[in-house]
Amino acid sequence: MGDNWTHIFIPFICLAANIFIQISVFKFFPGTGLLKSLFLGFACGFLALFLINPGIMLASNLLIYALLGYCYFHFVNMGETARRIRILLELSEVSGGLSLRDILGRYNARDIIDRRLARLVNNGQVKCENGRYYIGNLTVLTMARFTAAAKSVIFGKTP
Repeated sequence: MGDNWTHIFIPFICLAANIFIQISVFKFFPGTGLLKSLFLGFACGFLALFLINPGIMLASNLLIYALLGYCYFHFVNMGETARRIRILLELSEVSGGLSLRDILGRYNARDIIDRRLARLVNNGQVKCENGRYYIGNLTVLTMARFTAAAKSVIFGKTP
């Protein structure tokens, strides 16, 4: 019975490897980008899980690891992109606070769209030709469609 309990920790150990590799790649190879470092960390943790996991526990531990990886991805994504988190952090860094004009200056809708489009183009997810934008790589579009479908099924909401 004692040995059976050790298998429960395997997905968590692999998640720790995932996080360590993702952070290391992101810090020491800045050209890689956040999304690619997340995918690379997940893939390395997945490979470790596959190599060290006993056969009978593989399916359940793969599912647990995938769900843990999904949670980690969205934890990072929330801190990276959520405006309210960024606003709170910026407010905490300024002792005198920020006026509404200052906040609106930092969060100009045009600037936000320009930055997001630049990031999409730099990642190859969108391409710009003759001033028009087109889908570049289908990976994130596929994830967006999957997320929209899941929201529709779970919450009955459509985007």
